Amino acid sequence: MNLKTRNPPLIELPAGQTFFRVQLLRARPGSVKRNGLLLPPAGVLSGRFCLPDQVTAYLADSADTALFESQFRRDVVSRSLADLRKRALLQFTTTRPLRLVDLRPLAEPYPLLQSLRFAQTQALALDCFKAGHHGLVYASAQHPQHACVGLFPHGIDQLRRTQQWPLVRPGTQRLLHAVVDAARRSGVPLMDHVAAS
Repeated sequence: MNLKTRNPPLIELPAGQTFFRVQLLRARPGSVKRNGLLLPPAGVLSGRFCLPDQVTAYLADSADTALFESQFRRDVVSRSLADLRKRALLQFTTTRPLRLVDLRPLAEPYPLLQSLRFAQTQALALDCFKAGHHGLVYASAQHPQHACVGLFPHGIDQLRRTQQWPLVRPGTQRLLHAVVDAARRSGVPLMDHVAAS
């Protein structure tokens, strides 16, 4: 799968768009800190649109989508309060327009775009990066009718972190309301005793 043969549409999102992400509160050794994001080192290639020598940031169109994509995926059997305590939900706003390759129309004819076979989608991401695009927008594999973005370094530079909410209120067992709702709707049980906020 490559950019030229599939010819997906290009879109330009104006400044002021809002995206969400769940990430660790503290960076792991080797993490890349960039514009309020904590990212795996370049070259790890752990995500669908990761680049071989640059970082890629994954964000979602809603808080729900960010939670379903990161914490309450279809293959998750349970979640622990201890694990959720280490994470926060972040909101970002774009400061300038983003030029993105729109893969959403290709999700139905090419299920590969939502599979775990990453080599081909990573090659597509590299094509998009080399063509000078800020990233890609794609259909969420975990939250139907919603979208995610994979942003390359120039796209990451167009973000500003505007909000951050711990998934569990510090010093308590109280979960962020969005986490309670995502856990309930996903059917993923929480393994520790928790109270809704």
